[in-house]
Amino acid sequence: MATDTQQFAAAEGKFSKQNITRLLVNNALYVVLLLLIVGLTLATPNFLTIPNITNILRQVSFQAIVAVGMTMVIILAQIDLSVGSVVAFAAVVNAILIKAGIPIPASLLITVVLSSFWGAFSGWVTAKFNLHAFLVTLAMMTLIRGVTYLITGGYPVSGLPMEFLKLGSGYFFGIPLPIIYMAVVFAVGIFVMNKTPFGRAIYAIGGNAEAARLSGLNVNRIKVAVFAITAGLAGFVGIILSSRLMAGSPELGIGWELDVIAAVIIGGTSMFGGSGRLQGTLLGVLFVGILTNGMILLDINPYMQQVAKGLLILGAVVLNSLKRDA
Repeated sequence: MATDTQQFAAAEGKFSKQNITRLLVNNALYVVLLLLIVGLTLATPNFLTIPNITNILRQVSFQAIVAVGMTMVIILAQIDLSVGSVVAFAAVVNAILIKAGIPIPASLLITVVLSSFWGAFSGWVTAKFNLHAFLVTLAMMTLIRGVTYLITGGYPVSGLPMEFLKLGSGYFFGIPLPIIYMAVVFAVGIFVMNKTPFGRAIYAIGGNAEAARLSGLNVNRIKVAVFAITAGLAGFVGIILSSRLMAGSPELGIGWELDVIAAVIIGGTSMFGGSGRLQGTLLGVLFVGILTNGMILLDINPYMQQVAKGLLILGAVVLNSLKRDA
């Protein structure tokens, strides 16, 4: 039976400065998010209303879907800078296919498959030539955007049928469909990452690719699959956006890669690979969305908004570093 002295020592160790610091660092996002919500609620009466909350969720849903794939990529200790270009490519291709008379379900499938091809190609080049995906996808970002401009001549593809509008602007029991898509994609992604051999393999490769290879995992094939999934999700988002706009624009998705990566990092996924959770990514996406919405409601200068986002990303990087050292 432990003595009083032993019990006190154990309790003291439990609440040591190091443990308290680790607890605060690991839960910093929850605390800051709660403070942000409380502050905006007090600052503006329009923030904590059902229409505004619905608007936030709908606005973040598009990048959130892409962030699911980006989380997998970053857990692999890689990066994908081409997702914004894939969004535009998919929007344009899908619009062209529909205008050509191809049924909407078939056009959606073809567009997602073609979008996934870009990701698979990036993953193959990365794995085959042992390159970091930063360099490969930087090139692919320009290449895919260029192909999109060539296809359209730089002009949007419009004149889509009205039934296509429902895909991105419809409702399900009063909930906007993009929010439903986001919830489903996250649910599937969380299941895959936590409950399947494929998800465990992604963590293993990100932690130590050589050890994963020696344990029998096909590292190259998994890399190709993850990049293909990410591009496929970006393609799906391009379709949704073209539905909402009733046009496929080659200008869609510009700068998205940085916003998506920022949300993933803010959510706690390590840029060094091997660790991260999709639940954290969802919080990161919501944090960025709430912050942006709050600054708009408070009529903060748009340039100042960029400064705030930059500081937020910097803070997230520092926090991730503290987590590794804690």
